[in-house]
Amino acid sequence: MIILKGRVIDGNGGQPIEKGAVVLEGNTIRLVCAEKDLPDYPESPDIQVFEIEDGSILPGLIDTHVHMGWGSAKAIDWIGSTPQMQTCIALRDMQQLRDSGYTAFRDLGSDVVLMRPAAEAGYISCPRIFAAGRILTQIGGHGDPYHKITIEAAQSLYNVAYIVNGVDEVRKACRINARNGADLIKIMTTGGVFSNGDKAGEISHFSRDEIRAAVEEAENMGSYVSSHAQANRGIRTALECGVKSIEHGFYLDDYCIDLMLKNDCWYIPTLSIMHTSKVYFEKKEGVLPYLKEKTMKSYEAHYRAVEKARKAGVKIGMGCDFLGDAEFGCSYDKATMEFERMAFAGFTPLEIVRMATKVNSEIILMADKLGTLEAGKLADVILVKGDMSKSVDPITDSSNVKLVVQDGKIVKNIM
Repeated sequence: MIILKGRVIDGNGGQPIEKGAVVLEGNTIRLVCAEKDLPDYPESPDIQVFEIEDGSILPGLIDTHVHMGWGSAKAIDWIGSTPQMQTCIALRDMQQLRDSGYTAFRDLGSDVVLMRPAAEAGYISCPRIFAAGRILTQIGGHGDPYHKITIEAAQSLYNVAYIVNGVDEVRKACRINARNGADLIKIMTTGGVFSNGDKAGEISHFSRDEIRAAVEEAENMGSYVSSHAQANRGIRTALECGVKSIEHGFYLDDYCIDLMLKNDCWYIPTLSIMHTSKVYFEKKEGVLPYLKEKTMKSYEAHYRAVEKARKAGVKIGMGCDFLGDAEFGCSYDKATMEFERMAFAGFTPLEIVRMATKVNSEIILMADKLGTLEAGKLADVILVKGDMSKSVDPITDSSNVKLVVQDGKIVKNIM
């Protein structure tokens, strides 16, 4: 049994229990209450009690947009990688993520899903993996990594994406992902800031038939499709064809917002990757002009879209979209930058905690087991030094994350 004492922020968005307690037994939350209401447990070496001055007890954090194992922000590095290298990088990334307080993540483009059997067998220790497998991109799309080589060469290289053409190839790629254990499907319906053959704010990718094919295959898996969608037309088409989760969404308009509300969709803005890109490109000399131009053009539009979605009541999740590149500023020991960026965008600390826990548990289809501190849910809990109900600053420094419990096991303890 593990007993945590402190300020309980349960993830539902309400006010905390200032002098509260959370009791964990086995891999389950047994009790959430005021400290004064704790039962009189007998002293026992099997009961561990953790408490820090001005500490906040939260559900384990969930990041719903990561790319485990990429290791670089440069496409040329991706095509020169190997499965072995990406596995080793993913192990580092997952450790950094968990040290920051994350006990689960949604991976939207890598082979990390193939590591889940090793985690379940106990060969590796990492956050819970909810993953899409490899991305689906059209020829020349965001995810067709390096346009200076032929398409035949690109399709034969080790890549984080399947480069597909037509409904049949879309279905085949979805089914390969499903065979490999994927939990959802990820497609690219627009260009992107980092891709070198398109305009992020203008281009739409995939036909309606191709998108509908991916949606049908995901539904056959009992899941949904997430779409990288930055330009307005690609966002619209994705939503009209049944896509459930919009990533980035730089150019959301009222029509898209209405569709998201009507279809009960999620929006994951990923403000952090755009912020690190802007900071990096402003300081770095010799940056390719198209990269800098697309970043600066999209940056302000991104925050306007988030504000529009916030006011309308769209379900907004939290994801950093980092690539594990320390030089670029997007390594996973900085994943909680998304808390800071969401605060900058106008959300309150309690709203942000709710998005990073309860809403994100819905996005990974585990709301019945994770995301809030409630009796009967799985024991994924963290203890943070500082008042997370008043400010997100404490969580942005991983040294403030004093205790991480995942599935009832202590996986970080720097008390």
